[in-house]
Amino acid sequence: MLCDLHIHSWHSDGTWSPEQIAIVCKEKGISCFSITDHNLLSAYPEAMQCAQKYGLTCIPGVEIDCILDGKSYHILGYQVNTDYEPLRSLLKEARTVLDQMSDRLIAAIEHSPFDLSHPVSMQDYLSYTYHPSRGGWKGLNYVIDRKLAHDFDSAMALYSRYHITYEKSAFPSMEETCKTIVAAGGYPILAHPSNYFPLDDTLEENLLKTIQAGVQGVECYYPAQSEEYRSRCTAFCKEHQLFITCGGDSHGEFQKDIDGICYEIGAASMDSSKLCLR
Repeated sequence: MLCDLHIHSWHSDGTWSPEQIAIVCKEKGISCFSITDHNLLSAYPEAMQCAQKYGLTCIPGVEIDCILDGKSYHILGYQVNTDYEPLRSLLKEARTVLDQMSDRLIAAIEHSPFDLSHPVSMQDYLSYTYHPSRGGWKGLNYVIDRKLAHDFDSAMALYSRYHITYEKSAFPSMEETCKTIVAAGGYPILAHPSNYFPLDDTLEENLLKTIQAGVQGVECYYPAQSEEYRSRCTAFCKEHQLFITCGGDSHGEFQKDIDGICYEIGAASMDSSKLCLR
């Protein structure tokens, strides 16, 4: 069956509800999907109910921010027990850190010595709301609505300007993240390796470091990864008996096209016969 195991709903930064995602999967002939929101499981059990409604298979999933050797990574956790309290606790910690990055940005802008034509305040930010169907997250939409940025790239430039980065935030370690996913009955998978590792002689060495930290598989099929990159990753997984997964990293209409690459449901879908899912 055709699979897409990396999709975001409006519970995190996508623009679609779990039911809309199930409908699109059905329309595209994708029989198996997973909603992997950032540090959140709130799309479940609705996602499972929608899958059953449309005759699909849904694998419970989540995408977790973590740190290894001072670098930021995303780990996908599949088939997790969504009620497992230690996992929910780790996700709450990671989500708090993620949200605090925006809190820190607004506080930094408010107390900035620069003469901003559109002043902001933490009080204004705390009372600010937006509809989740816009996609993105609160901090992003706030700086756009307050005219401090006009799009995703200029908003991210603000975070960089005030030195608010994932690497300088207190996300859990990759080792702790993988250990907790396994304890929850799930499988930790390295998301979009091309975001971290170049296609050169060090690729397999870098992948091995994540395996040593507890990763059990690699997202080999991803929109931004070339055929050679996919081939190298799948060969590595087969050599080390690891999971092979795929995902289009769809956020609905949010960030659908980046540098000419389309991130949508089905953009990197694969037949289950070409994956290693066990």
